[in-house]
Amino acid sequence: MSMFALSGDKFVELFDFNAKLVCMVKTSVESQAPAKRPKHAVKRQILLDEAARQINDRGAGAVSLNDIAECAGLSRNALYYYVTDRADLTFQCYLRTCEAATENLAAAYEQGRDAIERIRIYTERTLSFDQPTLAALCDPDFLPEPHRATILDLHRRNIETLENFIQDGISEGVIRPTHTEIAAQTLHGMINWTQLSHKWLNQKDGNALRKRLTGAILDLFFFGLAASEGKKFSCPVDVVTLTTRPFNAFDRAQATQEKIAQLVAAASRMFNRRGIDGASLDDISASVGATKGAVYHYFDDKMDLITQCYERAFDLYSMFVDVAVAQGTTGFERSMIVMHLNSQAQAGPTPPLMLQPGLLSVPESHRARFVQQSLDIWRRCEALIRQGIEDGTCRPCDARAVSSVSAGSFLWLHKWLPEDYALTPFQLADTQCRILINGIACR
Repeated sequence: MSMFALSGDKFVELFDFNAKLVCMVKTSVESQAPAKRPKHAVKRQILLDEAARQINDRGAGAVSLNDIAECAGLSRNALYYYVTDRADLTFQCYLRTCEAATENLAAAYEQGRDAIERIRIYTERTLSFDQPTLAALCDPDFLPEPHRATILDLHRRNIETLENFIQDGISEGVIRPTHTEIAAQTLHGMINWTQLSHKWLNQKDGNALRKRLTGAILDLFFFGLAASEGKKFSCPVDVVTLTTRPFNAFDRAQATQEKIAQLVAAASRMFNRRGIDGASLDDISASVGATKGAVYHYFDDKMDLITQCYERAFDLYSMFVDVAVAQGTTGFERSMIVMHLNSQAQAGPTPPLMLQPGLLSVPESHRARFVQQSLDIWRRCEALIRQGIEDGTCRPCDARAVSSVSAGSFLWLHKWLPEDYALTPFQLADTQCRILINGIACR
């Protein structure tokens, strides 16, 4: 059965262009590598597997070419037959991620009978533990042009294809009317987070965990969290009001703390949008009208700034759960307040730092504390869903897995959200929460 015989014109155009572009770029990259003898092809795959793991663990700018070469069984000199430098290695890993997404979307279209089944196949193929290790597209700004633009364009076209799946499902009557872009990005965010979350939640990545989390993503995305059909929810809290704090500009100590807070908030926003390795201290200082010297006046180095960004993030994530417990009356309401506040915050101008690649680059003393804080928040969110199942307001589900994967829906918001997006942060959170309340599938 031919995909092209079945597909609509728009899908054919998107997929065909993406496939040709991936092939063209891949051919260009491989032309600079050794001749494609079987031994070299295998070595290249091992090299990209190890590089993707390090990118996910340490961030693109912190990978060690020596370590990667050693794990791939190559000398440092032999490594340069395959890549020219760290940026080229990252580009090849990101290119493989885009290529895998294009192939998985094509396979899903071929094999799926309707949009629901195609989304399921795509998600299962992408998260299969048997697939090669893929680098999360978190640091594209680390790449020089034109490589950065190439990756962003390939990724955009893959997301548009996923949007077309959802739109087709609405036309077929198997998916309820929804905001297709936000729905596609919500699913993509949960998939991306699942490939990284085991580090932050102290889990062992493997086939059993991937299957469990894949099932949780599909259950939540298709059917939502609410026990009753057409459940309504209105968040009682605006995150701006919640996080705004008065200060006395004439109090020197308070003024200093406010400057530090502004730099940390600006850095968090920049790191979320460009990746930790894609945002420089010059970029961060310029965004608040300061100099690089001003950043070094308040922080020892970039890692000190990153650490303080994570400390602020966990303070906010924990506060959102506290507020949800105080404001909600059922497990469902409390769970959705947590989701809504996190979506508002990530869509706003001063978001918390998202949990992203680079955990292993954080100093060990801070890393252990951050992982413990991640676990504490995860367990509290799981408890809220369990409470909802017990009080009858949440559907029976794998509460532990759902509380894990749902974080991906808001953690990845800043990666795609345009600066001039039509919806306000509160409206965007409303739209995203409607997807997670009732799911996209017509029950």
